[in-house]
Amino acid sequence: MKTKRVLVLHGYSSANRGDGLLVDESLRFIRQACGDNVEIELVTSYPESFRYTGLRTFRSKPAVTGYSRSYLRLLATRFREYDLVVGVGGGYLRFGTLGETLKTILVMGPQLLGAAFSGARTVYLPQSIGPARYGVRGMLKALLERMDQVWVRDDRSLDQFSGKHVQRAPDLALLALKRSTVDFDKSALPVISVREHRGGVPPAVTLLAKRFGVFDGYVQSVVAGNDDSEAVRSLNPTNILSFEELMERPRSARVVVAVRLHAALMAINAGHYVIHLAYERKGFGAFQDLGLEDYVVNVHDFSVDDVEQKVRMLLASPETRRDYVLRVEQAQLQLQHGRARVLASLSSEAFE
Repeated sequence: MKTKRVLVLHGYSSANRGDGLLVDESLRFIRQACGDNVEIELVTSYPESFRYTGLRTFRSKPAVTGYSRSYLRLLATRFREYDLVVGVGGGYLRFGTLGETLKTILVMGPQLLGAAFSGARTVYLPQSIGPARYGVRGMLKALLERMDQVWVRDDRSLDQFSGKHVQRAPDLALLALKRSTVDFDKSALPVISVREHRGGVPPAVTLLAKRFGVFDGYVQSVVAGNDDSEAVRSLNPTNILSFEELMERPRSARVVVAVRLHAALMAINAGHYVIHLAYERKGFGAFQDLGLEDYVVNVHDFSVDDVEQKVRMLLASPETRRDYVLRVEQAQLQLQHGRARVLASLSSEAFE
């Protein structure tokens, strides 16, 4: 049997736990769909952070001297050597501000163009696409229409970029969800995980932290311009929990308030009770898919009183926590259906 060659696009850095998760899950989906006889290569902004995968990597982020020679050679082939080209799940096709637009064009643009004109089967795993300002929406939609399959993870992206091969599916972290069962300790402090957005920590988040008084912090990302360490420290948490303490081996379930989506989803998977302060459309789509619409708010426009009340209810009320768990369990049946659909789009049968 011929070895299938697969090129995975749009990796960022595993030092951002959420982006690392999306790459890891993308690789798992590809291997499950295509079998063992597959050779995978990865395009990423920070290749060194994915050394643990053992994959051949290409650096997509240009240096001062421009793109690397190996990456330019890859682009020059228009990906003709690959049987399957896969865009990892995520939210990297954004054109909201001028700076964001320039970064997207420089880093993501060549990969998107290469995929659109590759001649290989092309599948983009669940995305949030947009905003699409500065006149790019028509061109972006035209490129996406050249793909064999584009999965989007929120209704707004589906409405704005609807097309023959654009369909709705949950975030990859949800498609891989296997929520742990961890005993709740009512004496454990709540946890706040934040990032800077629009120039700083949103004022309402700072006020919420002051209302709590004592709480633990958690840092989700420590990569380059996405390092959350200072943002978390600025709230003066009692302790900053490690990834292992909160996500991998928690001693008890906690109430977690998280700004980054994948900090929120990973915490739910670890058995915690999460309120998400969303800064993009992706957060609302994910919590809609979980049946937890009332546990997500806009980080720049939320009632501190309401969120504080939700936290205190989760801390104090076993009934509230049982309802939370029941909703997630009910959502998992639909998530399994979504997983099967996404896997089918990557499978060998899809090539025929």
